[in-house]
Amino acid sequence: MPGYALTSDHWHPDTMEVVSVPETDPLLATGPTDVPPSVSGSLPRTPAISPKAIRLVLPVAFTAAFAIAATSATTVYAYAAILCDNPNQCEDRDRSSYTAAVALASFIANATGIVAVGFLRQWAELRPTSGLCLWLAGRALGVGILFVGVTLRSISVAIAGRLFDGLASDNILHYILAAIYVHGPSAGSFSQLMGTSLALYMIGMSISPAFVSILPSFTASFIAAIAILGLSLLYLVAFVPVARIDDQQQPNNVECHGANPRESWKDYFRPITNLAKDRRAILPAVAVFFYNCTQAYLFPLIMVYAALSFNATSKENGYIISLAATTSSIYLLFVSVVLPKIKRSGKQQHESTHANGADEESATALASRSASGLRSDVISALVSMSAQLITLPLFGVADSLTTLYGLVVLVALGLGAPSYIKSHAVAVSLDKNSTLASLTVLESLGGLVSPIVMGAFQNKVSSKAMFAASSSFVGSAVVCILLSWSSIR
Repeated sequence: MPGYALTSDHWHPDTMEVVSVPETDPLLATGPTDVPPSVSGSLPRTPAISPKAIRLVLPVAFTAAFAIAATSATTVYAYAAILCDNPNQCEDRDRSSYTAAVALASFIANATGIVAVGFLRQWAELRPTSGLCLWLAGRALGVGILFVGVTLRSISVAIAGRLFDGLASDNILHYILAAIYVHGPSAGSFSQLMGTSLALYMIGMSISPAFVSILPSFTASFIAAIAILGLSLLYLVAFVPVARIDDQQQPNNVECHGANPRESWKDYFRPITNLAKDRRAILPAVAVFFYNCTQAYLFPLIMVYAALSFNATSKENGYIISLAATTSSIYLLFVSVVLPKIKRSGKQQHESTHANGADEESATALASRSASGLRSDVISALVSMSAQLITLPLFGVADSLTTLYGLVVLVALGLGAPSYIKSHAVAVSLDKNSTLASLTVLESLGGLVSPIVMGAFQNKVSSKAMFAASSSFVGSAVVCILLSWSSIR
């Protein structure tokens, strides 16, 4: 499930360089700072990616999510179809193999996802639209291999497809999309683009299972996903210009070494080394790691639990994804789109009565909005994570599929937490692009640990213990965010 980043840094597309906005400095520095004088002497330039091209990328968030969700429940069901005599009711002798296969597949996908960040970093920063095309092709290839595995009834072939799913994971998708949105015409547009993109992603996740339920067989979902990904790829090639970004067009004006063949091997480690240099981003990054330890295996855990405890079918497991995505999309649309519009409307009415205010008053108001944005990110992250922290232990005592669905709705309120964590991390960091890459690596590391801890013990310990462990990881993320916020206040 997704997670995604916002920022309050201001990048001015009309200047040759990036300016540190004064409102963030008082929160991070010991002395007062002003806007650098170089602003007035800067020369105008064209944005690296046009606003029109950025808007044209937005529908891909919807179609990619639709394809991911179309195969989410059916992938888990496919393993049961290969390993169990009756996939709707796995016998005891097959359950161990089934749960192990789900855990191994998740482990492989997340392990390759870590490598993918280093490989795709230069594409995301220098040619982000081309990187998005690579993502679509890799995801389609992974689904195709899974389809071949089901046809041959080979669990080895089916799991091998997860290599490409890892190279084209949802974490990588949001990283590449964020690398595109960060070139928006203003910092406000970046935040709005991320909110809109995440809402479109969740809408795709919510309606896809309903579409899959009318298909004649679960394997038809694989064909549908490949077709959707292929059409999305053709759409990008036909309508979205290929963006090539040089070092001077980077949002933080930071040299990207990926273009140098001698430096390219270092890109696999650069996200971690950059994180070590920026101590203010470490705690939010660790929070993302702990949160994704739960998030990466949460829905496979719930679906396997539903299948084994309540004999849930592939269609009923699909309802879990649909309910979660619908709840999250409504919540995120309100928080990311509706609520900001209401706030902006109120501020415009207030500012219209102070149109002739002094420059110092404007700077003070700007600093106040920045501090409010940072505080809002932290509060939103804590509220979202608290929803999962409280709800997850209750899954172990669910006595029916209906009760489980109700808990899914509550836990879905926390699916937007990574967005707020990333927004906080980027706002306090020195280099947005490097921070985005570092957060993606930590997300993938969390996903790597998740199937080891949860999948390996799912068949050996009680359900209460599994969901309690999930809650404890979320609690660790809450502590990290509280510590990070207290360190910059």
